[in-house]
Amino acid sequence: MPQTPAGILARLRSVHPSSPRLVWHGRDGRIELSGRVFDNWVAKSSNLLADELDAAGGTLVAFDLPVHWKSVALAFACWQVGAIAVLQDGVRPGSASPTAPTSPASPEDPQGEADIVLSSREGVDVDPPRLLVCVALGSLALRWDGPLPRGAVDFAADVRSHGDVYLGAPDDAGDAPLIRTGGRSLAAGDLAGLVTLPADTNSGSSGDAPTVLLEPGTDLLRALATALAVWQQDGTLVLVEEGVPVTDRLLAGERVTGRLGTA
Repeated sequence: MPQTPAGILARLRSVHPSSPRLVWHGRDGRIELSGRVFDNWVAKSSNLLADELDAAGGTLVAFDLPVHWKSVALAFACWQVGAIAVLQDGVRPGSASPTAPTSPASPEDPQGEADIVLSSREGVDVDPPRLLVCVALGSLALRWDGPLPRGAVDFAADVRSHGDVYLGAPDDAGDAPLIRTGGRSLAAGDLAGLVTLPADTNSGSSGDAPTVLLEPGTDLLRALATALAVWQQDGTLVLVEEGVPVTDRLLAGERVTGRLGTA
């Protein structure tokens, strides 16, 4: 039976918590997060969502974000407070021009039904009572680069002031909806069925936990499903920003035991 996100976070905190669990290769360099550090980011993000944005069980949070380590941390934060991540079906959010404004909400637009919108793009605007969180993706970004829309929350500037521990009761129901996309609601079991790890990664080449690289160009739904699958095996997930080459040196340096395609 697949573990819930709460169970995954508990393992990240308790099973080799200083070992790398999420490695990001982006245009601005490499970032490595241990289980403890990833859990800290999730806790800080959870506290921001709950304390500043009143996110709770059933809150809909739209992800206008590309695949990124911050997107993964924010998804786990949503699940920790009981919120539902709303994803565009078959679309890689954030892949459009970074200055392109959003079009008006439509029935197919997840932002139209969300209570909170997380976006890394400039020019995004939302109508009250929906709330906008601007997420700077630079790994060392301390604030949003550019004018902040009126009423928006600056994730990079605000999240660091929140506690490293989430003291609320985590949502741990195995059948609780985690993601809404394409008119479907997906729980942990549904996400487990979306990804099959390569057979040779089940226990690593020498009996150790696997290190799985997810090929660049995937969508956020697949990235989140892969994270759950890899971390159930106490493994390491390697994400690569689209446009960054996957070289032999990268594969050897990360000790990748298996690669997973975009579909």
